[in-house]
Amino acid sequence: MPKEVETKFKVHSKSALKKKLERKGAIFISRRLERDIYYKNPRLSGPEVIRLRETGHGGIFTIKKSTGKQRSRIYKVRQELETRIGNVKTFQKMMKELGFLPRFRKEKIREAYTLEGCRIFLDKLPFIGEYLEIEASEAKIKKLAAVLGLDIKKATSQTYMSLFDHYKKRAKRSRLELVFNKNKK
Repeated sequence: MPKEVETKFKVHSKSALKKKLERKGAIFISRRLERDIYYKNPRLSGPEVIRLRETGHGGIFTIKKSTGKQRSRIYKVRQELETRIGNVKTFQKMMKELGFLPRFRKEKIREAYTLEGCRIFLDKLPFIGEYLEIEASEAKIKKLAAVLGLDIKKATSQTYMSLFDHYKKRAKRSRLELVFNKNKK
């Protein structure tokens, strides 16, 4: 199973960060709304993450598992398998038939870039704000953070769901989902 390494930085000025990316030669890939559904199957204790991501052009089905190593505060390392899904609605029905139930929904507006062999994402999420996520090897992430003037010590390996859980505890809103419009299903 391929390995994914990533870290996140809280973004305080998206416009300043986008200017840095432009000056350093980052290549813009896309901007889109991503809708994620996280599943669970009460009969299985397998992967940490079972996710269907709706991208507007079909979907991406992802399974992520721990590598067995303890997660560092800065880098999140997991094994990951992904495949494209053409018909999202049919796939959702298939998941239900197999006993996988939606347990959480998350939305974000994601701008994707590449620079120096790294995948870079500027993410805007409801309630928790904007983050820069970098995917590459630990060495490349550290180098790119320096190039962009980011302090690697301020990076986090926390997932968006974990950051959102902290928000919900502070706001005392336990039933909230991480979506822009609470009426969306």
